[in-house]
Amino acid sequence: MPHLRYGLSGAREKARASSIEQSFHVPKAQQQAIRVTTATATRKDLQPMLKAQAQVRWQQSAKYHVHSRAEGWVEELYADVEGQWVEQGEKLYRVYAPDLVVAQDDYLQLLNSINEVGDAESQQQFKRRGKQRLLLLGMSAQQISLLEKTKQASYEVDYYAPQSGYITELNIQQSMYVKPGLELMTITDDQQLWFMLDIPVRYADQLSVGQMVHLSSEQVSGHWMNNIDYIYPQIDPQTQTLTARVPIDSSIDCLREGLWATGHVELSPVTNALVIPVKSLITTAQNNRVLVQVRDQAFAVKAVKTGLRVGDEVVVTSGLVDGEQVVTNGQFLLAVSP
Repeated sequence: MPHLRYGLSGAREKARASSIEQSFHVPKAQQQAIRVTTATATRKDLQPMLKAQAQVRWQQSAKYHVHSRAEGWVEELYADVEGQWVEQGEKLYRVYAPDLVVAQDDYLQLLNSINEVGDAESQQQFKRRGKQRLLLLGMSAQQISLLEKTKQASYEVDYYAPQSGYITELNIQQSMYVKPGLELMTITDDQQLWFMLDIPVRYADQLSVGQMVHLSSEQVSGHWMNNIDYIYPQIDPQTQTLTARVPIDSSIDCLREGLWATGHVELSPVTNALVIPVKSLITTAQNNRVLVQVRDQAFAVKAVKTGLRVGDEVVVTSGLVDGEQVVTNGQFLLAVSP
């Protein structure tokens, strides 16, 4: 094929010709009518980006679920607004719980008669059991100490915030009847937010801790960047995705749990890759082909193998050499031209 000689080395010329499946000529006027355009196969360094959906989540360990410990009635609700900030040790609600009143009376009777019970070790054991019963019913150590000092049972007992944070769930109302195990509210510390990225399993081998992620949301203005700090080992059985975690500054006011965002993960860079426009590919179920312009009016169909796609370009792993002109528009009309 003399028309393939363009001053290339023998090896490159051989590689250039080896994948040709068919060649044909198309007059210049017909090319113009079809509006043929071409692009040059070139070598370049690439920074692949993986696009993934992300959602803002609180750190799970920062959530404290407040449950009822005793059966009774809510006599006073101090923290009564979802979204309200509470400090650790601040009053949340007050409950009248008959079982708790009985437990306090039993403990006071125990204290009054404890000197009559065996030796000192046995007395301390009975005292610990009585105190543990009150703790399990939700009384604090300070409230038990006050009970020991005053010798008077409280018919209504206050419950306090175990940590500082926002009330993110509120399932309790004034005068409500509560039972043990009922979740009354959730207090969430706002010290740590995460973006959780859903990554298709097919990209698992390209994902690693430390990769930079660029995040943005159409719902709020802003752009955020940070590194992946953890990749969860489980695969979601329904979506077949992995979850990658990206910590984010919780002081950013516009970020709220549940916010959707788009993440772009910086994958490992590719150096000296041979690339062509994606639109130049003729894709079939069996393989990929391109139409190459070998001279002004001469074209050839070549089989190619492709790799990574980056934006509107695709890496060619075999079938082309740099400098070849691939057709980017009109290839199907060229192929059927007389």
